[in-house]
Amino acid sequence: MPSTPRFLMLCAGLLSTAAFAQESPFVSPELFRTLSSEISGDIAYDHVRHLTLYHSPNAGSRGFRDKNRWIAEKAREAGLEEVRIIDDLNYREVGWSALSAELWIVTPDNRRLASYDEAAVAIADYSGGGAWEGELVDVGDGTRDDHYEGKDVKGKIVLTSGPPAAVAEQAVYQRGALGIVYYNAARGIDHPDQVAWIQLNPHPPKDKPRTFAFSISYRAGMELKQRLAARLAPAAVPGSFGEGLRPGEKIVLRAKVSSEFTEDPKQWMVEGWIRGTKIHDQAIVLTAHTQEEKFSANDDNSGCANLLEIGRGLVTLVREGRLPRPARDIRFWWANEISSEYEYFAMHPEERRKILVNLNQDMVGARQSLGSRIQHITRTPDSRPSYLNEVIESIATMVMRGNSAYLAAGQSGSRLPYSLPILSRFGTRERYGMELIPFFTSSDHMVFNDSIIGIPAVTFTNWPDDFIHSSDDDLWQVDPTQMQRNAFVVAAAAVYLASLGPPEAPALAAQVHAGARRTLSGAFARATELLLSAAPPERVSAFRDGLNLIDQAARRAAATLDSVRIFEPGPPLPARLDEWSNALAAAGVSLRASLADHYRLLTGQTELPALQLSEEEKRMASKVPEVAASVAEYLEKRNSVRVSDPPL
Repeated sequence: MPSTPRFLMLCAGLLSTAAFAQESPFVSPELFRTLSSEISGDIAYDHVRHLTLYHSPNAGSRGFRDKNRWIAEKAREAGLEEVRIIDDLNYREVGWSALSAELWIVTPDNRRLASYDEAAVAIADYSGGGAWEGELVDVGDGTRDDHYEGKDVKGKIVLTSGPPAAVAEQAVYQRGALGIVYYNAARGIDHPDQVAWIQLNPHPPKDKPRTFAFSISYRAGMELKQRLAARLAPAAVPGSFGEGLRPGEKIVLRAKVSSEFTEDPKQWMVEGWIRGTKIHDQAIVLTAHTQEEKFSANDDNSGCANLLEIGRGLVTLVREGRLPRPARDIRFWWANEISSEYEYFAMHPEERRKILVNLNQDMVGARQSLGSRIQHITRTPDSRPSYLNEVIESIATMVMRGNSAYLAAGQSGSRLPYSLPILSRFGTRERYGMELIPFFTSSDHMVFNDSIIGIPAVTFTNWPDDFIHSSDDDLWQVDPTQMQRNAFVVAAAAVYLASLGPPEAPALAAQVHAGARRTLSGAFARATELLLSAAPPERVSAFRDGLNLIDQAARRAAATLDSVRIFEPGPPLPARLDEWSNALAAAGVSLRASLADHYRLLTGQTELPALQLSEEEKRMASKVPEVAASVAEYLEKRNSVRVSDPPL
């Protein structure tokens, strides 16, 4: 095949660049250069080195307090204003600290199986203190009665791969076992030497003493399991077996734990500010959480470190005059995940009305080539439509496309791997794998989005992650380059929103309008897919679902446009927003008609089916959600039933 003329290759590269825009209306080229040059993934990574030294599994632990003190000190060094530790927030669990713990085989050999000093996650949270010695019994999963048939575990230690809290209920509290040795079967095949972080119930039965649980690797667990199992006796002829089974080994373990419990502790939250020049009731709040097990380099010491570095970088730029001081306040919160924010709003309900948005970082340092991880950024839930989605998507997409290699760009003769490179000095040169996804909970942003709080919020959380909550969540799998990219996106969004005023509102409104159109078109495309993929008997149901998708998307698009009004834009924008909302409603009606055409074409029917709610849908539609009168009341109701953390 003849070679492609170079000018055609260049044109292809230019067309590709136009199709995959690598700029954002919210980040000028000058702001990109300023922020990407100042914010450092390597400085943030250096903070992670220190943060991984603290074992801070709960807000009542010694490590949690030491860690928060260090963060407050570094926040002051970074130049943040009014740095304080908020230390009067209620904590609705028992505080627990491990002081020391060791597990030994004493018969038939003598060797250490686990040690708190070697790996803090080796001892389960809420393990009691004491010394125990007993024979080891394999109970498999250990969560059902039949797992104990023919086994006497009283006064013994059980080996299990089941959830420790559930196994404790069966083996210890019901059958008198001394304690538990857990091995991580869930990830064992791929990560045989990983030690999982586990928990016991912080509230054991009132008439039962606290027990203990040690966590060991899958490899170590399988070795014990094989040694305990009966096996065929060897025969005189090598390579063959005799008749009958030889009993497994008798293994005796000794466990020793020193731990500390604190009743009714207070939880802490570190706060710092970059004070705005004139608007003090629309703060941009940046969050990360400080409680986790030792290591936790990515979850969430990476987020905590990025907050420190964003603070240092923005303060430096403002002090040196390279960035104007923002109009709105930027607040930095290092929190006890989810819990401390709820308690803060319960104790200070007026603060809800002083916050514009929340940007949360929870796992932002993943070396993406390990475990095929990708940086996920959530949108706000559909129940909370907001301009925030368009701002974050625009900036994050600019960074993603500017840090991904495209063949057409290479064919054009570019000497750089990326068009807008953000690369730390000591990090990788891997691409920025990023995806905007629908809302999920499980991190601090969920508090802000909660109906009782009412603040739009997003989170940066990589997934999948085979290293989370284990000894493998360590420095070796964290990438300063990815930390720097995520810090840039958060900082750029914070700077834009903190400085946004009526003059800038038309540009935001135009971007939101374009996004609303995409949302509506996407709902129509998905509705058509549902219809086309449905079996003939299911097409009426699929048609109805498709119409609902279009209707909800139209409502959401209009509400997203309406959210721009919080910036109080002047004429003619308010009238234009009304016009666009009416046009979106009309577009929704038109798309409903187009979906009806698709239905007729697919089924050959001229009449549309009568669409009615099922009996179950009618029953569900009659339900009215109960809304608490205050955050404090909500917390009392939510915490009336305690639920143990699920196993890995």
